[in-house]
Amino acid sequence: MRRLDTAEADGGGNLDSWYDDAREPPDDRPYVVVNMIASADGATAVDGRSQPMSSDIDRRVFRLLRSIPDVILVGAQTVRAEGYGPAKVDEQRQAERVARGQAAQPTIAIVTRSLQLDLTSALFVESRPIVICPSGADTTAVAGVADVIQAGTIDVDVVDALRQLREMGVRLVLCEGGPTLNGNLVVRGLVDEICLTVAPMLAGGELGTGILGRVRLPETAGLELAHLLEEDGNVLCRYKVRHRPPEVAAGPGATLRESADARAAFHEAMGQLDMPMQIVTAATPNGAHGGCLVGFAAQCSIDPPRFMVWLSKKNHTLKVAWSADVLAIHFPGPDQVDLAERFGSRTGDEVDKLASERWHEGPVGVPILDDVPRWFVGRVTERLDSGDHVGFMLEPVAGAVGGERPQLGFQAVKHLEPGHEA
Repeated sequence: MRRLDTAEADGGGNLDSWYDDAREPPDDRPYVVVNMIASADGATAVDGRSQPMSSDIDRRVFRLLRSIPDVILVGAQTVRAEGYGPAKVDEQRQAERVARGQAAQPTIAIVTRSLQLDLTSALFVESRPIVICPSGADTTAVAGVADVIQAGTIDVDVVDALRQLREMGVRLVLCEGGPTLNGNLVVRGLVDEICLTVAPMLAGGELGTGILGRVRLPETAGLELAHLLEEDGNVLCRYKVRHRPPEVAAGPGATLRESADARAAFHEAMGQLDMPMQIVTAATPNGAHGGCLVGFAAQCSIDPPRFMVWLSKKNHTLKVAWSADVLAIHFPGPDQVDLAERFGSRTGDEVDKLASERWHEGPVGVPILDDVPRWFVGRVTERLDSGDHVGFMLEPVAGAVGGERPQLGFQAVKHLEPGHEA
């Protein structure tokens, strides 16, 4: 056991030496460093931003770490919340980078599924970042102001994205989050080092997030402490990640496999239930809208109130929902089978379903169906790839009850021919 304290303080004059290591990348990807800040109770943001947690020493380390990599990797939500601009390294650091064979300034690389990016911001006007998105995204606009990497289909495949960066000559990546991106990298075994500032404060907020978001690791990942620094109550931790072989990470349940009999029994059981049906509508910032009939939805939290709805990856409405800030969930009655048929048996690839309906704009322009009195609008807080459907976690922001009335169930619409195969 050893005690780590400030007894041998040096005024921070040797700060560079604490982070100046040889970081050799693997053959198939860059070396990846994650840099994050968290409060003593594990929160990573205050009112959606990390800046209120930061301190002089945290900002010094932040700037130092930014001077080291070829690419700074960051999620689109963090770019929006923190108001990202170009990475700016001072003249001395620029000279050091050039001497090492790097570009004078590191390049920002943004991971995004929806391409909801402000292309008029300083990040795009004053620099040319890299945008990493799925292969199905329309990159026509962004390609004019950024270099584009497409990896994955619905979601960004971080393994393929890092492989492509390595092929471009990138040897060192600094990831600045947010937590969801960090978790996606860690669960795929793509992180080599974690730099974590623990701020001397309690922040509260939603539980179960932390610097890796809500990702579930197959088992805990071991860390090796490289150093521990302290200044004004801020604790700066630097860890090296101990990678585990895939067979260990598989976990004790790896021998359990789905059987044909189990699959058949599951589908038969689900087909006998009378689950409530919903009509989901969405609108994008550029005015595109859509809607569909769904049967996969449920309340998933009481306090705070949360609702989860799943959209098929083959559904046209999913394309709209990817770029939407909110979704509207409508609960039709048993006398509205015709309405359900219009939203469930036609595809938005071929028709504008809302053109024949009475509706008005709700929050952020989302369509609200006039003929369905019970509805709510939810802000999209998370998206979850769960197989052939994508789940949207919603925080309610508006709604109406419209009196007590029964609801349309699955058994009343199971005969409908879907506009898209599920």
